[in-house]
Amino acid sequence: MKRVLLLFFLLGAFLIPSTYAQISIAPTSVFIDQNGIGSVFITNPGDTPQEVAVSFVFGYPGNDSLGNLLMVYGDSIRENQHGLGDRLRAFPRSFILGPRQQQTVRLQVRPERSLAAGTYFTRIKITSNPQTTDVEQVDTEGVSTQVNFKFDQVIATFHKVGEVQTGLEFGEITTEIKENALRVITDFTVTGNSPFLGSVTATLKNTQGELLASQQQTTALYFSGKRAIELGLEKQLAAGTYEIELLFETKRSDIPSADLVQSPPISEKITLTVN
Repeated sequence: MKRVLLLFFLLGAFLIPSTYAQISIAPTSVFIDQNGIGSVFITNPGDTPQEVAVSFVFGYPGNDSLGNLLMVYGDSIRENQHGLGDRLRAFPRSFILGPRQQQTVRLQVRPERSLAAGTYFTRIKITSNPQTTDVEQVDTEGVSTQVNFKFDQVIATFHKVGEVQTGLEFGEITTEIKENALRVITDFTVTGNSPFLGSVTATLKNTQGELLASQQQTTALYFSGKRAIELGLEKQLAAGTYEIELLFETKRSDIPSADLVQSPPISEKITLTVN
C-alpha cells in the first residue's frame, strides 16, 4: 500500500532561529512611502520550491509587569485607531518560489483623506512551506512519511501620514540586582502621534565617573508600560553609591534614519545605592 503522511507544524517567527528559516525576507521593517507604496523581497536560498503566502495581522510589542517584551495581538481598540486595516494590500498574495529565486511583493496603501496625522502600522505575516509532492507521484512501496514544516515570519509595516512626532516621558525607574546582572525597569509613556523606534543605551558608573558596565539594545515603544534593560556585571558591586544613565535615541543600525520619526536624545539618570 502506498500512503503519504503529511505533517505540518505551524511555528511562530519568534520561535524559529534564522538558520532554520526556509526563506529570507528583506527589509526587516517596511516603511510605506508618501505615495503609499512599499516592497518586500522574499528569497528562497535552498534547493526546494517553496509555497509562500502573504497576509496581515495587527500587533505591536508590549510588555508584562516585569518589563519583559511580549507581542500584543487582538487589541481591536488600538487597531481601529492606529492600524492600516484593509487599506493595505499585497501583490502577489501567494506564489511558488523556486530554488535560489527572489520574488518582489509590492505593498500598496489606499489613501484615506480623513485620517488624523500620525504613524499607522500593522504586521506582515509571510508563511512558507515546501511545495508538496502529488500523492500519485510517490513510488515508494509500503508507508512513506513526508514531514513538511510551515514557517510564519512576521515583520512590521509603517505608514506615516501628515506631521509626525514622537518622544518619551518616564515615571518610576526601579532596579534589581540578581546574581551578576543589574536589571533596570522604566515606566514609560510614548508622546506624540508615532511609536518610538530607536535604541537605548544603559551605563553604570561609580562616584569617580568610571564606567563599570554598559548595554545597548534596539527598542520599539508604542504606547505605555514598563521596559527592562539588563547590564551584565563582572563582579558583585561593593557597598556605595552609583549612577545609572539611560539614553534613548531614535537611531538603529537596521533602519535608515530617514524612515524613523526623529526625536532629540532623551536621557534619564538615577542613583543606585548598594548597602
